[in-house]
Amino acid sequence: MSAAEPLSAEDFKASMAALGAPTRVIVAVSGGPDSMALARLAAQACENALAVTVDHGLRAGARAEAEKAGEWCRAAGLDHRILTWEGEKPAAGVQAAARAARYRLLASLAEAEGYGAILTAHTADDQAETVFMRLARGAGVAGLSGMEARSLIAAGAGEPTLLLRPLLGFSRARIIATLKSLEQDFVEDPSNDDPGFERVRTRALLAALAEEGLLSAEALTRTAERLRRARERLEEDENDAFYAAGGAFSAHGVISLRSSEAGLPPGLMSRPSLLARLARAVGGGDHPPAEEVAASAFDALERGGAASLGGAIARRVRGRLLLYREPAALLGRAGVPPLAPVKLPAGGRLLWDARFAISNETGDAVSIAPFGEGEEARSAAEAEGLPASALAAAPAVIEGDGGPYRLASRAPGLKVASLAEERFFGRILRFA
Repeated sequence: MSAAEPLSAEDFKASMAALGAPTRVIVAVSGGPDSMALARLAAQACENALAVTVDHGLRAGARAEAEKAGEWCRAAGLDHRILTWEGEKPAAGVQAAARAARYRLLASLAEAEGYGAILTAHTADDQAETVFMRLARGAGVAGLSGMEARSLIAAGAGEPTLLLRPLLGFSRARIIATLKSLEQDFVEDPSNDDPGFERVRTRALLAALAEEGLLSAEALTRTAERLRRARERLEEDENDAFYAAGGAFSAHGVISLRSSEAGLPPGLMSRPSLLARLARAVGGGDHPPAEEVAASAFDALERGGAASLGGAIARRVRGRLLLYREPAALLGRAGVPPLAPVKLPAGGRLLWDARFAISNETGDAVSIAPFGEGEEARSAAEAEGLPASALAAAPAVIEGDGGPYRLASRAPGLKVASLAEERFFGRILRFA
């Protein structure tokens, strides 16, 4: 088969079937070549598809481009909607913030209107670029396994929605061939030619390497697939070691494993990546700490002390190894202000510190803040057999004017779910 042969509706249907795609889907459409090919293929192959364009409001002409994408989608037989990223835009990290806003808006719409999946137009070339950029940063097995073709995302504390990448196995050359065969126009995003962006530079470098016969996108994607399988086996092994050590998740966001005066659980000592995953689960960060950081934390723990890594504290307490959120990260320290109370309206939902999903069914607005290290926190921790610091960063309700504080999980009318287990297993990517 020619590398530049257009995709057929049958090709696309087979990819969707392999991903277990539902019949009712949202198609994320920017108006660029990849997403317009996705829209045209979805129009041919999907029973119920809605095309959605997110206007990030970051440059002049973005709205007009979104409207033009809508015209093309409607001409292909797809309903189309434009969502707008409202509010202040960050001065730094705007691309990452725009991506988070885009997925949050799409996931929120999918949940609100009952769509079973969101389709994005990432291709095999996107996968190769992603793997190459992560390789340049010294990523490990998890990072070098690339993007997943099938995953789950959610808007804040909302219910998860499938995120599918049905074009991930196809080259950009075939996507362009598909557009030509359909005589489909598309928007040219000027940022795709801006060498100020790492991905643009990576794309040019990979093209040059492929031209010299040194490295191809196909080779990078094959490597990513092999590493994905290796990562899955590694995580299965780590999960078994976690449960063999009596690993458990508490409602307060604390993880515990069996320990002893003689040392740490044997299954943990040889697996710094497991400790890193545990730290991410309770630490609230987007990524686990580096394995070297986790490995050095073992030294402190073996000596009977505590270790700080990835926003988490790990310490041995009365025959257990505990991991929990670092209190100072929320209560404040030199140069870092404390986390301000958050007002949660009646009927509202909140993703708090990326670690808890809170729903307010009290009938009144409530204020949520870190529990702190006061008498209430010490008493609650003692009742749970925990050190006071283990609950200091748990969510609490401020009762009255400035106090006292009550653990949110014990407040009538509040539904509080710790996401530590979800974060440990990497089940859902949440966008606040």
